[in-house]
Amino acid sequence: MSEEPPIERDTSGRFVKPEGQTAAVEEDDAMHPMAKLLFGWVEAKSTPGILLGAVLLLALGLIAADLLVDRHEYIEFANATGFFGFWGFGAFALAVISGWPLGRLLRRSEDYYGEGDDTPKVHPSEDDA
Repeated sequence: MSEEPPIERDTSGRFVKPEGQTAAVEEDDAMHPMAKLLFGWVEAKSTPGILLGAVLLLALGLIAADLLVDRHEYIEFANATGFFGFWGFGAFALAVISGWPLGRLLRRSEDYYGEGDDTPKVHPSEDDA
């Protein structure tokens, strides 16, 4: 049997690994095979570009399809090509941006609970033991 080196701790009491020792878990063992099958494509470096391109193509296709629709709206500017897409984007952006002042209005200050005491409290029943 080989003798293991003594366990060392740093000045704050945390364990320190001996030099040259690395994690024993291999990358293939860390992920479940079904997770690899379903989500392995996410790790590719080209994934964000492909997703952005797909969304842009979908948006352009929907705007092109909007040219074929003959609408009869009560408000004249609602007949513009892509109006509902821009209207939805603007409404969503307004909802997100309005969250900032609402958060400032509803958020408690950082010192709401006062200064914290870092010493642990002992339960009265533990004093008797």
